[in-house]
Amino acid sequence: MPQAQRQVFPANPPTVKVVHISRESQRRPEAETFIQRIFADRYNAHVTTFAPNLVALEQRGSIVAAAGWRSAQATPLFLERYLDTPIEHAMAHLAPSPIERRHIAEVGHLAAQKPGSSIYLFRALASHLHAQGFEWVASTATQELVGLFARLGLPPLALAAANPERLYEQASSWGSYYDTQPIVAVGKIKAALQRMGTPA
Repeated sequence: MPQAQRQVFPANPPTVKVVHISRESQRRPEAETFIQRIFADRYNAHVTTFAPNLVALEQRGSIVAAAGWRSAQATPLFLERYLDTPIEHAMAHLAPSPIERRHIAEVGHLAAQKPGSSIYLFRALASHLHAQGFEWVASTATQELVGLFARLGLPPLALAAANPERLYEQASSWGSYYDTQPIVAVGKIKAALQRMGTPA
């Protein structure tokens, strides 16, 4: 395993549990509150809406990281507000054949107490999405997250800048989030799993 990966994935990682949370789950309020708290503390942002599917990383009974995801086939993606065309068209240059929406999942509201927890969660979520038949993951990524993935040899493919002006009045609820210069980025799930040493 490359040195960067050894630093993020220690030889003796703490015992963690991955929890998948639907809208009906009893743990839904806990996961949403965790995401809200992290975004409020970090960016003074006010998160009020969430993806239909949440996934959380639990350690010693407490959530230490969480994120949401949705299928591009089921609904328009939040990040498509930043794009001039549907995401499958914006991604057309990345593959030799057309990319279908049913193969794209959006991951958002990635919240973690520590950067390393973000990577543990991403690895678990990537495995889950791959098992569900998704081939591509799309996300609005801060420069911190882009740098963290680059350390792992997973530089995301940028599609566009995440321009807050495209959110109109909703932009004000995001606090200082856009000071991080986020981008709309995509990556191939199978390639990411292979790079992280996870069977795909």
